[in-house]
Amino acid sequence: MQGFRAAAVMVLAVMLAGCQGEPRDAIVPAPRQSELYSIATDARGIRKVATFDADVLVLSRASYGGLIGDDFSDYSPVDIAVAWGEGARADVHGRISITQSGRFYYWRAGAEAWQDPRVRRFGKFSANWHLIPANDNAAAVIRGIGANDVVSLHGHLVDVFAPDGRRYKTSRTRNDQGAGACEIFLVSEARIVS
Repeated sequence: MQGFRAAAVMVLAVMLAGCQGEPRDAIVPAPRQSELYSIATDARGIRKVATFDADVLVLSRASYGGLIGDDFSDYSPVDIAVAWGEGARADVHGRISITQSGRFYYWRAGAEAWQDPRVRRFGKFSANWHLIPANDNAAAVIRGIGANDVVSLHGHLVDVFAPDGRRYKTSRTRNDQGAGACEIFLVSEARIVS
């Protein structure tokens, strides 16, 4: 088993290295959200709380399931760290290091980059999204999303009430940070723009 895990880590490292490249410059607006006031929960325990549409630059992605699964993998097999507005500009996000781990994304910048006020504001123009595919077409597109892609996603922000009693609440604002700041996005339409 040790050899298998070491090989899996090696393959993952090669795949991640292949995802890196020159920073991409994208001009994409802020995500659009309209509140819903529904208390209906579907058979999977998913409650829609807002319509949500976004065209964003994908900075990083993390897959969950199999050996690296967690309690939320059955709902959301993929997280993406995204940027919009000034955060999607190459001269901003290109000076920032992005990592994802444990359903969080982390960013940091060196002292020189920190002198740029746009870099200091980066958290206001980026987020980590837990993607839940609403159908097979959305699932297929989500599986193909990679770093540096510009994607168009449409659907709903949702809260999830798992059968084991756990509750996962989506963020409903783009201005929060830290635990609970991730959007849980039920994606009904997805397209890789470029």
